Amino acid sequence: MMKQSGKAPKPLIVCYSYSGNTLALAQKIQRLTGAALTQVFPTQPYPSRFEELLVQVRRELRGRHYPKLLPVSEPPTDYDMIFVGSPNWCGTIAPPLASWLRQHNGLAGKTVLPFYSHCGGETGNPEGAVRILCPKAQVGAAFAAIPNKSDTEPALEAWLRQCGALPARAVQLGGNV
Repeated sequence: MMKQSGKAPKPLIVCYSYSGNTLALAQKIQRLTGAALTQVFPTQPYPSRFEELLVQVRRELRGRHYPKLLPVSEPPTDYDMIFVGSPNWCGTIAPPLASWLRQHNGLAGKTVLPFYSHCGGETGNPEGAVRILCPKAQVGAAFAAIPNKSDTEPALEAWLRQCGALPARAVQLGGNV
């Protein structure tokens, strides 16, 4: 997945996290890769009551609304590998992350690695949404995690290796050499 230039990629993690689940996943990626981490925040926070949140999110998704955002601490300019994270909202990425991707011209020329958290409900296609918003980027396969699931860390490490964000593990062969 990663461009072969002989040097390790300079990774950045950009995420929107409503309840903290996506941020926890982003922090695991940061710990494993050493990537810089920045969060996306809409200027107008989402409602805290789930029913109100769901109504607003559905309205925004139907209307292709891209909320205004607060400035982020790390612009993507100096990075070549960008992890983008979001909760899975109604089968797609949250509008604040979509808004950030649009602001940055779909991260043209960069490697984009989507990840998302979900509660086991509607899976939809968050990866497809990132691909649509980043047509000039090299978008890798997405990583999905259910919060507090015991096998998340090994699966995350395997995904990071597959994406080229971690070096491949040496395979030990049995017997004498």
